[in-house]
Amino acid sequence: MMMEWVSETAAIFRRWNTKLVRQPIFIFFSLIQPLVWFLLFTQAFSAIGDIPNFKQLTGTASYVTFFTAAVVIQTITSSALAAGLGLVNDLESGFMDKMRVAPINKSAILFGKLFSDAITIVVQVVIILLIGVAIGVEIASGLFGVFMILILSAAFGMAWSGISLFVGLTTKSDQTTLSVGLLTTFPLLFLSAAVMPLGLLPAWVQEVAKVNPFTYVAQAFQSLIIEGFVWDKIGNALIAISIIAAISLTASILVFRRKIR
Repeated sequence: MMMEWVSETAAIFRRWNTKLVRQPIFIFFSLIQPLVWFLLFTQAFSAIGDIPNFKQLTGTASYVTFFTAAVVIQTITSSALAAGLGLVNDLESGFMDKMRVAPINKSAILFGKLFSDAITIVVQVVIILLIGVAIGVEIASGLFGVFMILILSAAFGMAWSGISLFVGLTTKSDQTTLSVGLLTTFPLLFLSAAVMPLGLLPAWVQEVAKVNPFTYVAQAFQSLIIEGFVWDKIGNALIAISIIAAISLTASILVFRRKIR
């Protein structure tokens, strides 16, 4: 039974990867906004690194280095948003009608998509990190730290994709899925420690940031880039990702099974 599920998931995984290979421009178009942020936002606000407490709070005087984590998170969430849009397209094209009668484990359809999205996210994050290094970002944790960043990125991407999948399956609307994705992602990003260190945020924003999962993911990325392996921060990120995944993926699977029953 398990081997059948793996085989079915792999088949769906290959389907999505084949579509991506045929349209590789998607990877680069989805990187435009993060790259604009990276190259313009950091230049416009580079003076933030001169704030007296900035280095004490972050471990670096370079705002570009600190902000790299925010760009990685935005890249992940933007790509995760595409998961729901792709599923809506499958619902509209009739592909799901074929899957309804196919002798396949229905969860394999979702996980095949999720694993494909994870690979896309890894490729995108590698590109972001390479650009970061090219403009002066030094990754303190080295090559092994890069691997850890990619693992966390893939896991966070799959967990966040679950939200997009849930909205897409529930509404069957690409516009609604896109709107919900944008309306949740940007407030969470700016109400976290991703864009500014926690100690420089207003008091009420600090309280919100402390319960914001983006904060813990950002702090894990920041530690790997600036300090090295800080395991309590990495552990906190894994806990936050696990909670999101448990809720979003369970909800997506339940809705999906009901939709294609």
